[in-house]
Amino acid sequence: MIMTKRNSFIFLFLLFSPFLMARGKVVVFPFENRSDNSRVEWLSYGLEVLFEDSLGAVSLSDRMDAVDRMDVPDTAGLTLATRVIIARKLGADTLITGNFSISDNIISIEFFCYRIDRLLEKKARCTVSKFGFPADLAPFIRKETGAAYPYPKTFSSHAFEAYVRGMLRAGVNDDFTEIEKLAGKISDCEPLNRNLGNLLYDTGRYKEALLYLKRLPETDTAGLFRSGMCCTVLKKFSDGLIYFLQTLKTRRDTASVVNAAGCLLNLGHPAEASAFLDSLPEKTPVKEPVVLFDRAVVEAAQGKWNFALDVLSRYVAVFRFTDKAKVLAFFCCGRCSGSHPLCADTEDAVSAQKGKPGLLSMYQFCTGGKTDSTVPDLLEIKELYLEKAREALNAGEKDEAIDSLQKILYLDPLQKDALEMLCNRCKDADACKKLKTLTAAKQSGSAEHQ
Repeated sequence: MIMTKRNSFIFLFLLFSPFLMARGKVVVFPFENRSDNSRVEWLSYGLEVLFEDSLGAVSLSDRMDAVDRMDVPDTAGLTLATRVIIARKLGADTLITGNFSISDNIISIEFFCYRIDRLLEKKARCTVSKFGFPADLAPFIRKETGAAYPYPKTFSSHAFEAYVRGMLRAGVNDDFTEIEKLAGKISDCEPLNRNLGNLLYDTGRYKEALLYLKRLPETDTAGLFRSGMCCTVLKKFSDGLIYFLQTLKTRRDTASVVNAAGCLLNLGHPAEASAFLDSLPEKTPVKEPVVLFDRAVVEAAQGKWNFALDVLSRYVAVFRFTDKAKVLAFFCCGRCSGSHPLCADTEDAVSAQKGKPGLLSMYQFCTGGKTDSTVPDLLEIKELYLEKAREALNAGEKDEAIDSLQKILYLDPLQKDALEMLCNRCKDADACKKLKTLTAAKQSGSAEHQ
């Protein structure tokens, strides 16, 4: 078949479409410094960070970890072949790198983009004033990648340099002093808050990480999930529950359901925790054995010892009789007849434990947070909270009713029954406003179809 000029143009446009690149996983490497000035070496990583933040690419710290695992020096001098290997190990389908030089306060940049699966290359060049960097690169970023400039207008070139240097100190030397100092001055820089929060989280500094992760918008489900995880470690289960419920608005994954249930259990609501776990499809426990284990913990928390042991038996069949499972079995066996098959051979595992583990501490929170193919049915959970709200209102406990109704709205902001109850019976002005808008929208839609 002969390709026309028009078809050739369409083919090339689709091949290098910025939207196609932005949708996949991208890894960026340092840009080579072709200047004689070693004082601008930080810009090698600065350009890397700029494109990473613009595209939501693999973070600087994760990319550096991958290079470190290959035991090669982290410089801009890596061969293309080595970079491709690293990118593939990181699961990326697009690789970005380049070089730069500085002369008379003008930064000249050469940009390379590789589609790894086809080993195709795209090149582009631009120049920008050193004093207008990085903001003046916004049009170039938009043209070549389809991404928006990621920093606020107030983010100066000086602040950007401090940001990059601070990220390098934190990632390489575990020194967060400078980057936290900068974040204290600038609170509205989303990439700064995200990267700093994630670095602190990955190094186990959960209290500090939460300060920056909670600055992220509610649309950032990964940030919401990690905020929830920080709260579970810090025993702030009420706040953690809210973060996981907010995550479930847009991402119905197993980890958020399991963790919401864990928060409810620690808040003294095992029946609600059970409802959350029951919302997961039946195939989930086979795929995620931790769900079965946590179901056994929740049943035990309700005093259903034999039933907890039955569920634990299913966990053992799917996975194995772990030491944690033996401890839970021993805990349940000591509170029932002890005739269950799991009640044998648990002494050794328990004697190896230091102290007496509490039941709540046995619950296993999921640290994943990635979307999977499991889509829970949250309808029953909403019905559960609606019924609790009705009972609370009938008993004159307005605050408890509002709490239950708000949980529904965390899952479904436009749930009509919850809005009506908040508006009509709790006199909530915001709920009345939403309800009015919702009703008007439905009436408008009905009129259009007549």
